[in-house]
Amino acid sequence: MKTALIFFRHPERDFDGEYYTNVVSAFSNGGFKVDTIEVLSCVDDIGFKRAFDAFRDVYDNLVIIGADDAAFDIKNIVVESMDTALIENENAKSFVDAVSKNDGIDYPESYAYLPIEATVIPNINGAFQGFILDSNELTLSVLPSTYKEIKVMCDKYVLPYLENKLGVNRKRLVLKYFGELDALNKTLVEAENIGVGGFTYSVTEKFGDVTVDILFNENTDTDVRGEIIRYVVSNLKDNIYAEFETTLGERLFDVLKLKKLKLSVAESFTGGRVVSAVISNSGASEFVNEGVVTYSNQSKIKRLGVNSADLNKHGAVSSVVAYQMAAGLLKGGECDVAISTTGIAGPKSDDTLKPVGLCYVAVGTRDGVHTYRLNLTGSREQITETAKNNALFLAIKKLKNL
Repeated sequence: MKTALIFFRHPERDFDGEYYTNVVSAFSNGGFKVDTIEVLSCVDDIGFKRAFDAFRDVYDNLVIIGADDAAFDIKNIVVESMDTALIENENAKSFVDAVSKNDGIDYPESYAYLPIEATVIPNINGAFQGFILDSNELTLSVLPSTYKEIKVMCDKYVLPYLENKLGVNRKRLVLKYFGELDALNKTLVEAENIGVGGFTYSVTEKFGDVTVDILFNENTDTDVRGEIIRYVVSNLKDNIYAEFETTLGERLFDVLKLKKLKLSVAESFTGGRVVSAVISNSGASEFVNEGVVTYSNQSKIKRLGVNSADLNKHGAVSSVVAYQMAAGLLKGGECDVAISTTGIAGPKSDDTLKPVGLCYVAVGTRDGVHTYRLNLTGSREQITETAKNNALFLAIKKLKNL
């Protein structure tokens, strides 16, 4: 099966190679090799029509990425080329209406208009609804531009649709992992011995956050497949925070929502990144009380009640101060969960002898506060992002055990 991807790019934006790599991987990790990639200007309607007409005669599977970014109406070109028409799709309209209500935004009515024969691909993370238009010669998938939206739509709808069409019986397992890569790789190598040649996998890591994508071969016995899954999950369970594609911020939000808890965050060197990862989720206002950046010692004292004597004795970057920052939030009585961060991101250390990369994270509930010491390496950005991800993961781990 030959597959081509057409992307749209804004000429004034910098080229983001990681974005294209991630989108291609969403298909290749699912067992569908991408043969050709075409990147077109978002204003090049003539170029798109030419590419679309050429590709549909050569490829079995054509995926259009970023239809919502194009400055022209892609759908009209598609229906004209494929000799069909647009009509308001009831399912697509219900999804668009739900997102509009939730976001408080009136999205274009055109988002709910699809080709007559199309199957809607629900977009649970955005307003633009994708669709699949199938013929004997071509399967056309049209998706939005945001990777977060693409990945879910691809995993839940596009890949299963293609597998069903081709009669392929694959099983895919996505694990979200946070922890030591050596332990992860050791477990995966050992799992390969259970069913030799039974699966392939990829591991993608960014600032400590890891996506493990396992694809079982079509002829792998069901019992062997189950044994492999049980072995991997049981060995890594303390560090697996989800068994589906998601982010740390999304997962913490899900846990807060599930347990009906309210979060407050006090950050020093992470500068608001922890709370931002949670409030980026729609509906976060119900489960987030506040996020404060208490960067100076004076702020820690006045805003959170950190003891000045402890600051002088132990320094701002200490377990004692991280503990008191989280405890100060809980004492306010407006939250059920508190997270605090304090550390040295570099490039230079503070006036003490403490090293760059030293940081403390505290996670607390009404039952108590626990602090964690981290020794991170890398640039200022790498240290800050990794610390942020550690804080999110540690909060998830704490709340899952409540």
